[in-house]
Formats: sequence, structure tokens, C-alpha cells
Amino acid sequence: MYHLNFAALNGEGYQRLFDGFLVTCQLGAWSLLFASCVGIVFGIVRWLKFRYLKPICWLYIEFARNTPPLVQILFWYFSASFFLPPWLFAQMRNVGYEFSAAVVALTIYHGAFMAEVIRAGLNSVDKGQYDASRALGLGFFRMMGSVVMPQAIRVIVPPMINESVALVKNTSLALSVGVTEIAYQYKYIDTYWFRGVEALLIATGLYLTLCLTISGLGTLLSRRLSRHMIRRPVEQTTLISE
Repeated sequence: MYHLNFAALNGEGYQRLFDGFLVTCQLGAWSLLFASCVGIVFGIVRWLKFRYLKPICWLYIEFARNTPPLVQILFWYFSASFFLPPWLFAQMRNVGYEFSAAVVALTIYHGAFMAEVIRAGLNSVDKGQYDASRALGLGFFRMMGSVVMPQAIRVIVPPMINESVALVKNTSLALSVGVTEIAYQYKYIDTYWFRGVEALLIATGLYLTLCLTISGLGTLLSRRLSRHMIRRPVEQTTLISE
């Protein structure tokens, strides 16, 4: 019979799991930042339907979305020196090669999904808004910032939050290349201390806490945006009646 003994993790065990939690947060934050940037760029480009860039965007998105994230992490870990410029490869080694390879893979994988989310949100805005902005002489960036994106953001936020949660969960795959995140620390404790059940329960709680925090913040943001969008027509109707 196996008996749970969380006291066996006192000291180094809990410290390792806490350090892994910090690495997971860093890996998730950097990957989310870069994936959001990639998603915004490719999503807007696909939405605008540039003739020459559209096939490139389609190839990237289909390749990234239909390749398992674990395969992409292993691919960039073993092949980055062949596909990236020497200066970028050297920078990855200076920062931490395993960590950087995982960030690149997660950025490419989730950036493709975020690009489709951005494109779907932009498509939800009536085309007349775009035409009216051009007729008024608004530049592209002003049109996107003042007219299109404020209307699309309430459609974009919920799936973006779901994708952020999925990204955090996929950081656990980085243990395959030696990134010392939560799953790696659990495996270390299980291998050398034979306390895998206790470590796995704590690791599960850490992942659950992190993902629920992101989901909760996303829900609050969605509700705030929904109230704002509902309140605006009411205020406009009041002004017209006055």
C-alpha cells in the first residue's frame, strides 16, 4: 500500500516545484507575448487578403495548426541551428537554449491559432465600417485602432483566453527538451525520491491555479466589454431623444 507523505517534500522538494512554477510562468508569458504578436500580424494580413502574402500565411497557419506541439518543440530544439540566422541562434544559447527553443515552438504553434481568432474577430465587423473609415480619410492604423478593433475585441477576447490557457498547459511539453518547469520537477522528484504521487498532486494544483486565474481574468474582461457595448447604444438613444 502506498501512503501519501507530503512531509517528504519539505525543503528541496517544495522548492523545486516552486522554481518550476516560476519557469512555467516565464515560459507561458514569453510564448503568449510573441504568439499574440504573430497572431495579430498574420490575422490582419489574412483579413486584408493581400494577393502575394495570402499563400504564405495560409501555408504557415496550416503547417503550424496540423503539427503536434511536441513535434515542433523537438524540431526547433534539434534543428534551430539549420533554420535560424547565426546571430539569433547565438542569442538563444545566451538566454538558455532549451527555454528559447520551447518559446519558439509554442509561439509558432499558438500564433497560428491566434491568427485565425484575430481574423474571425475582424470578419465579425461589418464591412461598411471599413468602407466608411476609408471614405472619411482615416489612415490604416487609425482605422484599426479607433473603428475596427474596438468592435472586434469583444469577439476576440473569449477564444484568445481559451488559447492562452491551452498555451500554459502545453508548456508541460517542454520537459522533453529539459526545461525545468513544473512537469520536469515532478519527474525529477518521482525518479530520485519516489514521491511522484505527492509531486503530481501539487503540480496538478499549480497548473489548475494558473489556468483558472487566466480564465477568471478573461471572464471578468469579457463581462466588462459586454457591459460597455450594451451601455453604448442606450446612451446614444438617450442623447437622440433629448
